[in-house]
Amino acid sequence: METLTATIIGPLAALTAALFWALATLLYSQAGSYLSAAQLNLVKGIVACPLLVLAGWFTGQLLAIEGNLATYLLLASGVIGITLGDTLYFAALRRLGPWHTMLLEYLAPPFAALLAWILLAQGMRWFEVVAALVIISGIFVVISEKPKSAERVQLNMSGIAAGVGAALCQALGLVMSFHALQEFEMSPLNAALLRLLAGTFALTIALLLLKPSLIQSTRSALRHTSIPWLLVAIVMGTFLAIWLQQTAIAYINPGLAQTLLATAPLWLIPIQWLRGQPLSARSIVGALIAVGGIALLFGIQ
Repeated sequence: METLTATIIGPLAALTAALFWALATLLYSQAGSYLSAAQLNLVKGIVACPLLVLAGWFTGQLLAIEGNLATYLLLASGVIGITLGDTLYFAALRRLGPWHTMLLEYLAPPFAALLAWILLAQGMRWFEVVAALVIISGIFVVISEKPKSAERVQLNMSGIAAGVGAALCQALGLVMSFHALQEFEMSPLNAALLRLLAGTFALTIALLLLKPSLIQSTRSALRHTSIPWLLVAIVMGTFLAIWLQQTAIAYINPGLAQTLLATAPLWLIPIQWLRGQPLSARSIVGALIAVGGIALLFGIQ
């Protein structure tokens, strides 16, 4: 039964989280167009935190927060992965669009492998180094594509930097969260709640100190935002996706979990096709190269 859980529930949770994040990214790019990256990050945290509390209460998994190492690791991973990582992600989304932003998430698996080697003393083998280079090559195949028309998003260094930073923060947060879940007993739901609470609280404090005008203007920006679509995006991309993410890394190793979570751009291919949007051969080839590198990185044992 335990083996069945690890081999089915963990991967299924990661793949479902990737699908939800792909769908939410498209919705965020439309519904959140009047919100800045920080505002969108703040709103999703304010909405999703109560939902996680309610889910914990209804399922009987809501526990008192203990001052142990796991709690501090999860709180810190929330600040890194959510306050910083998600803000950078939304910044990249506004500058690059959903397709290129999500493809930059392919950098998270090699980042996670490198961080695991540095922080958890898990050395990289030769094929892991090769795989990381293949993944990065796939990324550059995609982001080096020249726009064919004025309607296409113009790639820019600030957007690319934001996307790379988001992937790095995501990888670090995942490694810290994995260590906490493996070393201490804690449900994935509580882990998700701790991370999101820490991320939302830290972002609120940072905005109050550095740019309080953003908080004041959020209500005005929401008046020009499609609230129903924004709520659907938050439920799928934050409430459900972060819960599923923590479930995945509770049952499978972070390498495999990050690999499956990185399949979100692949879900975009049929989604974009169903929406009647053509996909360039270069983007598809670059995505397949990156997927091949990810498979090599964590598929050879």
